[in-house]
Amino acid sequence: MFRLSTCSRAAKSATPLFTPSTATPSALTSRIRPAQLRFYAKHPKSHLQQQSQSTTQKTTFNSTTSTTARAPKTSTTSNIITFLAASSLGIGAYLYQWNQHRSSSGVLSSSNPFFDFFSTGPAETLTTEKWTPIQLKKITKLTPHTSLFEFHLPAPCTIPISSAIYVKDDQIQAMRAYTPVHSTEADQETVQLLIKRYSEGQVSRFMHDAREGQMIEMRGPVVIWPGGKEDLKQWDEIGMIAGGTGITAFMPIIHSALTNPDKKVNISLLFASQSPEELYFKEELDYLVKTFPHQLRVSYAVDRAPTDAATQWEGHVGFVNQAMLQGLLPAPKKAITQGGESADQGNGENKEKHAKKSIVLVCGPESMVNHVAGTRGMSGQEPIRGVLGAMGYQREQVFRFPN
Repeated sequence: MFRLSTCSRAAKSATPLFTPSTATPSALTSRIRPAQLRFYAKHPKSHLQQQSQSTTQKTTFNSTTSTTARAPKTSTTSNIITFLAASSLGIGAYLYQWNQHRSSSGVLSSSNPFFDFFSTGPAETLTTEKWTPIQLKKITKLTPHTSLFEFHLPAPCTIPISSAIYVKDDQIQAMRAYTPVHSTEADQETVQLLIKRYSEGQVSRFMHDAREGQMIEMRGPVVIWPGGKEDLKQWDEIGMIAGGTGITAFMPIIHSALTNPDKKVNISLLFASQSPEELYFKEELDYLVKTFPHQLRVSYAVDRAPTDAATQWEGHVGFVNQAMLQGLLPAPKKAITQGGESADQGNGENKEKHAKKSIVLVCGPESMVNHVAGTRGMSGQEPIRGVLGAMGYQREQVFRFPN
């Protein structure tokens, strides 16, 4: 370092008197003394030799300086490359050994956080512990904005009734919970999710852009409401208000209740949607009503009536209101008047209904749930408001499914 500085100063003092490529006649005359001019006039080759020697010295110095300056850079680069190569080999060997240990042990442990950062979870079956790649087997388009997605599980899995499965968009790390359409208490190899595309829904857009055969990361199932056969025994009546794709949460409950030989549970459902085309599984519901006429009642409502003259609509039109629910759902608990008497005193039919244990389930878009039962909140324990609140339903009588 010090030598380079000394050489730089020496080089400046050894600079030639002029350089032909840059010197002008006036500059040349001002820099050469008269005695030198007379000498160069008598010995013209001496100047050329001196210029050549100066140029050679300058070129040699520049070359030496350049070579000397690059040496540390080349050494540093070589050290960096060596370090990166050694690190890569070490990490690769570590991951390989750990993977061999996991494979030989037969379990996919989550005790190694470094490996788990790269792992999406066990491929054996769907689990709540990790994200598992599940193959998208089939896509059935039901409406321009809604499709039924069928997934093939790598191994049979039990999906409890009224449970949800989380789907992740691995491109932006966003996730969304969806309720399987036909979940059973037995092992199953396929899962069906009914998903509507929303412009502001990141995961719904991701799913509608997916293709058959694509691997989708999923996690679950997570039980939202205990609606298995054993849990259904505690209810005498179950009222349901479904909006759009929210019907998927109720289909497994309906099937389980109707096929339970140990307890007869009466079910009443109001299925509301924007149009008749979005009343999913209507044919299946109508078939179940005919098969179980004394146990299942279903009413339909659309936001707007069909304009097609060939389409006859016999259901309700408009947003969900008290008139649609009155007489369909299990009655709310007794309202006590200021005099301490029951508001429905003397009505034998209502007394019989109040003696039965009942609950009302609400599932659908957030705006619809808020309109029907009020904001659910993070805890799900917010007071009942909206249409059901105005009808006198209390918090313990209504369960709002999360959106």
